[in-house]
Amino acid sequence: MIITRLTSLPGIGDTLAARIIRHLGRGHESIALMNVQDNPYSLIGVPRIGFKLADRVALHLGIRPNSPLRHEHGNAYILNEDGTLPAHEFDVQRQKLDLTSPEHRRLSVVEESGRVWLPDVLEAEKQFAGWVSGLTLGQPPYLGQLTVTPELDALLGVLDQPQRSAVLHAVFGRNTHLMGLTGGAGTGKTEVIGSMVRVAHASSLLTAVAAVAGKASDRIRESLVRNHAVAEYAGTIHKLLGYNGSAYSAGYLPYQLIILDEASMIPTMLLWEVVKRLQPGARLILVGDQGQLPPVGYGQPFSDLLTLGMPTLHLEHNYRSPHVQGIIRTANAIRQGTVLKTPGDDSLSLQVASDLSTQATELLEGLAETPLDDWQLITWRNDDAMAYNLAAQNILNPDGFPLFSFRLFGQEQDWAEIRSGDKVMVKTNAYEYGVFNGQLGTAIDTAEVEIVSVRQAETLEDWADADEDGKIRSVTRALCVRIKIGGEIVNVPVAEAAELLTLGYAITVHKAQGSDWETVIIYQPGGVSFDASRWWYTSVTRAKTRCHVLFEVKVKGGDGAPLWWANTRRRLDVGSSIFVGRVKKAISERLNLPVPSHSEPSIQERFGL
Repeated sequence: MIITRLTSLPGIGDTLAARIIRHLGRGHESIALMNVQDNPYSLIGVPRIGFKLADRVALHLGIRPNSPLRHEHGNAYILNEDGTLPAHEFDVQRQKLDLTSPEHRRLSVVEESGRVWLPDVLEAEKQFAGWVSGLTLGQPPYLGQLTVTPELDALLGVLDQPQRSAVLHAVFGRNTHLMGLTGGAGTGKTEVIGSMVRVAHASSLLTAVAAVAGKASDRIRESLVRNHAVAEYAGTIHKLLGYNGSAYSAGYLPYQLIILDEASMIPTMLLWEVVKRLQPGARLILVGDQGQLPPVGYGQPFSDLLTLGMPTLHLEHNYRSPHVQGIIRTANAIRQGTVLKTPGDDSLSLQVASDLSTQATELLEGLAETPLDDWQLITWRNDDAMAYNLAAQNILNPDGFPLFSFRLFGQEQDWAEIRSGDKVMVKTNAYEYGVFNGQLGTAIDTAEVEIVSVRQAETLEDWADADEDGKIRSVTRALCVRIKIGGEIVNVPVAEAAELLTLGYAITVHKAQGSDWETVIIYQPGGVSFDASRWWYTSVTRAKTRCHVLFEVKVKGGDGAPLWWANTRRRLDVGSSIFVGRVKKAISERLNLPVPSHSEPSIQERFGL
């Protein structure tokens, strides 16, 4: 079939065609058409195009339903996010994509340990386990003889003894090239990170501090400024690794000390991408709160490394203001599986009833004059979050000017709109516009602005047109929604805004991880059924000064608080960790192997970094 226009293909309009031309055609529709006709599934490589649309085009172009090409790309797409899924879940996802040919159910993937893996991800996990098996595990951090000079003492400032110990072990420890630092909310982990950076800088160590979430990395930068600490890098892990939306471009990392905050959020493969880029002798410090929810992606390496005996120090003392101890005491009780009769102050309030919509409305009305960045509503399910978003919009911003509309699913109404002044959330990464999944901001207005598109030169013709850095830049003008995120204004084309943005007054706790607000409303209809203890702990600890818990459940009489506490004690039995088992097996094999007579290649040499 000969196609002369991308827009003649099913499901592709002008906006999508322009994006395909940028990413598959190097700016030329004829090249994009050639690539799509050669392999329709190349469309999956275009931002925000999934398998279903690519498959629709492929079938239109004559690809057979049982084609190995179709199933190979479908299987890879299912595993694209995490690299692995439980085998039964993988098969369910195949059914959802109408991939029914049994002979191709494991095409180009590997089944191992009850899971289906992308081959390179399985190999990476094995390499990571091998690396961990060669570390000193099962021993506390060891400092050796160290004289704390007056200069070093001044750098440590007002830190207490456990906090000082954490800093000294991180920078000078004998067995802390991999070290964990744990502690609950308010124990001063962020301040300790600032002191680590100060001491490392004074010791002429190049230092990087990073976190998964953008808000967490913002908090790190604020802490470094507050502590007069200078890190050579402070930002997200993805930016540290040079992630461009499809691959990590960074070679080995030039830092002698790398500190990863909010380590409980880091999935296995992302941590491995950091580890395999460590230079010889570099120190990796993982800082986190084990009570929080595990990563959204596969694995929980922070918890696994703690289980395996990674040298670790723990911070216990809470430094939050006496006026917010109700939040801390409640969070600690949730974590310990105990019950508080009263939080002890008004920083946390708990209401339990069958209908709390009036109370929620009153709380939102009370926040009408509060900056949107200072408060957040949190709930468990996405459907509930959207329902609360619509309610909050009508309460707080009924008269904002409509900027664009987006389709709703599972709600009483089919469409909703984003208005000027609305709190909005980014739904998915769009590197070309500088917006990232989970970011929160405020919609301002629409304006025609210049958008600069950047892509790497590939062909010789590209290099002829490229700038000195090998990038091709093109400038277009488009009507954009202007969004204020943090202190910056970002521009999202109106034609793509519905794909990228949604209301952000209410979000799920997974979107909230790594962030905190002065005031948090946790509005939860019914009990949380999955990992409830860590869900509630993570939600409560997002609040800095005020936390309102609204728990909707039928109360037959008397006090409903015991029903809430009962839900907070529901814990998830995750079973044995495959990664822990892999490391222990590797350790056992190491003990039985003869010492090699030749030196092994470095980790960078093995991975071509």
